[in-house]
Amino acid sequence: MQVAVCIGSEGAMKKVWIGCGIVLVVGFLCAVAGIGGLAVIGWLTEESGGSGLSTPAAVIPTLTPEAGTASPVPAVPQATSTPFTATPAQPVAAFTPAITPLADKIPYRAVVQIVAEVETEGGNLRPVWSGSGTIVDPRGFILTNAHVALPEKGESVAALEILITEAEDQPPVPKYYARVVQADPKLDLAVLRITTDLDGNPVDANTLNLPYARLGDSSKLHLGEPIVILGYPGIGGNTITLTRGEVSGFTAEKPYGRRAFIKTSAAIAGGNSGGMAVNAAGELVAIPTQLGSGSEDSEVVDCRYLADTNGDGVIDENDDCVPTGGFINALRPINLAKPLIAAALRGEVAVEIEETPTPAPLPVVVTPWPTGEVLLQDDFSDPDSGWPISSSKDSEVGYHNGKYRIDVKAPNWETWAYAGEDFQDVIIEVDMTKVSGDDTSDFGVLCRYQDKDHAYQFAIGADGYYQIFRWEPDDEKMLLGDGEWLFSDAIREGNVTNHLRAECVGDMLALYVNGKLIGAVRDAAYTHGDIALAVGTYDNGGTDVRFDNLAVYAPAH
Repeated sequence: MQVAVCIGSEGAMKKVWIGCGIVLVVGFLCAVAGIGGLAVIGWLTEESGGSGLSTPAAVIPTLTPEAGTASPVPAVPQATSTPFTATPAQPVAAFTPAITPLADKIPYRAVVQIVAEVETEGGNLRPVWSGSGTIVDPRGFILTNAHVALPEKGESVAALEILITEAEDQPPVPKYYARVVQADPKLDLAVLRITTDLDGNPVDANTLNLPYARLGDSSKLHLGEPIVILGYPGIGGNTITLTRGEVSGFTAEKPYGRRAFIKTSAAIAGGNSGGMAVNAAGELVAIPTQLGSGSEDSEVVDCRYLADTNGDGVIDENDDCVPTGGFINALRPINLAKPLIAAALRGEVAVEIEETPTPAPLPVVVTPWPTGEVLLQDDFSDPDSGWPISSSKDSEVGYHNGKYRIDVKAPNWETWAYAGEDFQDVIIEVDMTKVSGDDTSDFGVLCRYQDKDHAYQFAIGADGYYQIFRWEPDDEKMLLGDGEWLFSDAIREGNVTNHLRAECVGDMLALYVNGKLIGAVRDAAYTHGDIALAVGTYDNGGTDVRFDNLAVYAPAH
């Protein structure tokens, strides 16, 4: 069987045994949402970090909290899935800062990296995504995007680790944990407060005296004015990165007015989400935010291996690549964040987190279709059974220990291997085991596959979410619900095995997981095509899934 190697271009992705491709940021692989500008990948333009401290400029009026006792600091920061809560003000102790806001034209030392961590079955913390933030008060208050700090797709965030910028040519230093004290998911803004050191010991906010940024006035920005973006491109080994641009326009949005977003000519990588955008005076005027107004045709245009991300001492194709293309070109004005900052400094806590979702109701009544003739069957014990074997810097497919393996190394990448058949109505059953990678990655099967623009995809994630897609030219349309990933407790979460059954019979598409029907819909766009096995990644690569006991049946009519 001849195998063609996919290199990411449209021509290479059609009519080959291995299909894969970089997915547009606003397309299928960004449907996971909230996490939209999270780290993980690189930068388009890098420049040096800026000058040292200059003589402090006049300090803008500081928000003065009420006098009182600082609110208690929890031993372990939590962001559990609870509905909107608001607690009475617990004033932060009044004090006189030992330092003034940074007066640098490029105040990079006020930028932090934020790493969201989940708790593993063994009780350890594991990083799952990262973003950037800006210290806005020396007592450890940090402004960032809500999607950087809050749970996504129902996954509980156990801790938010704060890495401090100590030098422009060194990676940030892990120092603290923080908790969310203010969050507005609609604005995609949040304020964090440092609470403990890395050992869980409470910190004295009044003695932190962290470098912090001066707040500017975003209403005074005009077209063509220069802005500087600062943030961190990914987890581990990366120094702070600077990107220059200018104000290229404004976007209106109800109820935030005509300057709900500031558009910029700068092409900004996803890890900079939540970071710093400063004006020529070095004042914080906006927050890089992927939500809402990013370019719909932004994509990773080049991805290079620049760092030893897997720690094996060698920089090669086994490391995560760093894209030189950008994702974000929209900024939230600082004036929209000032009320959240003021409330946080008053000691108020108001955090809205989506509740753990309930399974979505089925739009149609379905019973399992009885199986008929076996059209294709493979337990992958025979490495010569005809499935493709291929390896590239982005993904690897082939037989492994009696199973079929699809290992997607690159972030924001999807790889599929198809059988080279042409079926009409089929019932597909397969066991799928996620061996490594983010739980938010997806894996499943395709039916009626014709090319990268025409197929049905049945996808689940090891975080309990699922969806049925119809592939269209330059788009993947979600067929279930209201265009969002849906949750089912039938899906086993983590690095475990799930049994998937996909029925493509007539215009009925039905998805079963571990013997339970979780999604069904009617769609008659495609009537025939191949079947395939598929794995996709989002912000992080390194998802390895093993397929076993594949059986394709004709329905018993």
